[in-house]
Amino acid sequence: MRVLVIGSNGFVGRSIALHACALGCDVFGMGRTQLSSSAGTTYVQGDRTHPDQVRQIAVDRMIDVVVDVIPMLAADTQPLLHALDGQIRQYVMISSCDVYANYELLHRRTTGTATLTAVNEDSPLRSTAYPYRYDEPRTKEDPDQYLDDYDKIPIEIAVQQLASAWTILRLPMIYGPGDKQRRFRWAIAPMLRNHETLTIPRTWANWQSTYGYIENVGAAVAATLGNPSAYNRVFNVAEETSISQLGWAKKLAAACVWQGTIELTDDPRDSFHKRISNLDLSVPLKIDGSRHRELLSFSDVVDENTALQQTIASETLN
Repeated sequence: MRVLVIGSNGFVGRSIALHACALGCDVFGMGRTQLSSSAGTTYVQGDRTHPDQVRQIAVDRMIDVVVDVIPMLAADTQPLLHALDGQIRQYVMISSCDVYANYELLHRRTTGTATLTAVNEDSPLRSTAYPYRYDEPRTKEDPDQYLDDYDKIPIEIAVQQLASAWTILRLPMIYGPGDKQRRFRWAIAPMLRNHETLTIPRTWANWQSTYGYIENVGAAVAATLGNPSAYNRVFNVAEETSISQLGWAKKLAAACVWQGTIELTDDPRDSFHKRISNLDLSVPLKIDGSRHRELLSFSDVVDENTALQQTIASETLN
């Protein structure tokens, strides 16, 4: 099976390409810059905003499956879908759990009733568009300017109209080596510095969410490639359990062999509290990934302890 991974140079794309190779796929990684082929992946230079170019790559390389890691804007994804439809066996869209209504409630984009249990693929989606757009538009010089028009929901709708088979994968917050957002740095950094106390806001400590370790996420995506059980389906990708941030702090303390004390604070002057003050942390972001695990007989390839150890090691180096 010949697979083209659009955006294979990035955090998520590299992992997908690696695990697709491990499954025996003939993997081509596409990016705007030409890189040397490595780790079983053949790199080709291409720009997804030029759909005819991508279509020609798919034809020339006899591609069966396209994994689109970076479908951010409907304006440049819909022409790509049109160019590829009927030319490939399967289009795999990397989406996000920010499509769910709980996400807009968490970020105070609207008011309403949150889903307190883990959201599944049939849970309510956002009612508001452009989840990262501010009242003041970003300037053209801002590298995040594209976020003004970012929205996965209209792209998901377009994908589901394809004649080719399609698969939509809604990813959670992802942690591990290479994570530029450093999801767990708030806990790991003080522990590695051997601080006696880790002080965190009580609201943050109680907030429940679901994460995914990068290698498990890459393997989960790879499990859908060319798999008829994944055709024309939407999947959440997530760890099996959702715990509070206090629970994560305790797991990380054990992994760091940190002997300090975790203290909770309600002080609004606390710097951590100020960073999360725009969030409604009474709204959980728990994700149910059981459909993917059960239909595709998938299980994580890296256990939690190893995932945490590798995440901590990556923080040590930076």
